[in-house]
Amino acid sequence: MRVYAISLEKGGTGKSSVAVNLAVAFQQRGQRVLLIDLDAQGHASRWLGVNPRATQPDESILGVIRGRPLGEGAIATAEGVAVIPAHPEMAGLPVALASAPNNGLFALRSAVAQMEKRGALFDIIVCDLPPARSPILATALAAATRCVAPVQAEDLVLHALADLSESVSYAQQVNPELPDVSVLRNRYAPRSAVDMVYDEELRTRYRSQLLQTIIPLRAAIRESAGFQQSVFRYPGADAGEVRSLFRQLADELLALDGGRS
Repeated sequence: MRVYAISLEKGGTGKSSVAVNLAVAFQQRGQRVLLIDLDAQGHASRWLGVNPRATQPDESILGVIRGRPLGEGAIATAEGVAVIPAHPEMAGLPVALASAPNNGLFALRSAVAQMEKRGALFDIIVCDLPPARSPILATALAAATRCVAPVQAEDLVLHALADLSESVSYAQQVNPELPDVSVLRNRYAPRSAVDMVYDEELRTRYRSQLLQTIIPLRAAIRESAGFQQSVFRYPGADAGEVRSLFRQLADELLALDGGRS
């Protein structure tokens, strides 16, 4: 089973848009997909039409930490992707992890392994993470088969990417099969001379980790969130281009991870 952690230790880079639309792209490639919303803000949940305030705390990852089998009670969505939604009580998730064995480091990894033993309900898990270095990130990276970082050509983003790379390096000590972070240029539109300097730095420093697919800045991505739809259901003018790019991204990741389970 593939587990993708969509993460960057900075807000505003489009993690939720990537998590949602990539999950649906995987589904359209014939994969059974579970999206786990690990951000208490619940943006990915809402994007898929699930109101976190209308769910119970145990329907979120909190229930999994308390022993609920992973995938049990996952909410089906109109997009064909199942979701374990966020819940406002997840603001206390770091505390819940701290009270679990090994500070919750292996909570998700163990839940994934147990689901595989029971007979995997899903082929791919996509985790949408909060924009912070926290026990939640460590737990996700301990379970992940790949970490994807959405970035723009900006100074603060490059600093956050360096921080995430360090977090992945730490995670590799307990999850040695986790590769270095894969860098996705998302909402990408470098225009100014300064932007181009950062773009060149990104290409130089992370050349071997850059994904080939680039997701540009497009209105359909922002607008589809307001309609609680992925770009695959949203009929916006530039949605067709974005759909093709997310399918390309899904294909690229499936090819990279073709020999991984």
